[in-house]
Amino acid sequence: MSKLIHTMIRVQDLQRSLDFYQKAFDLGVAHRLDFPDFTLAYLRNDETHAELELTWNKGRAEPYTHGDGYGHVAVSVPDVKAERERLIALGLAPNDVREFRNDDGSLIARYFFIQDPDGYKIEVLERHGHYE
Repeated sequence: MSKLIHTMIRVQDLQRSLDFYQKAFDLGVAHRLDFPDFTLAYLRNDETHAELELTWNKGRAEPYTHGDGYGHVAVSVPDVKAERERLIALGLAPNDVREFRNDDGSLIARYFFIQDPDGYKIEVLERHGHYE
């Protein structure tokens, strides 16, 4: 059986991205590999073993494009509204909280999106139902 271990995104400014992910999601560097032309930084916290790999190609000046294939990375939190307020207090800019509901009005999901410094979308979902 396979096990998801990491998702990789390319970043233009490694320190700026490390600061964002630490501040926004308490993700710290679990493993780092520095090479002459690039650096790989693997981020995680105590909540999960899956990692977000940040790849920094040294010397690249132009921003990366996301094309039409990238969607988002998702994280879950106990309380979406409180998390959004915390991020705003940190000077970040999360979008508004939204909800999906069944026809009977029961909650499917409560969430918001935020973008990292390179424009990658991150969905922040409340721990509920499928998203526990």
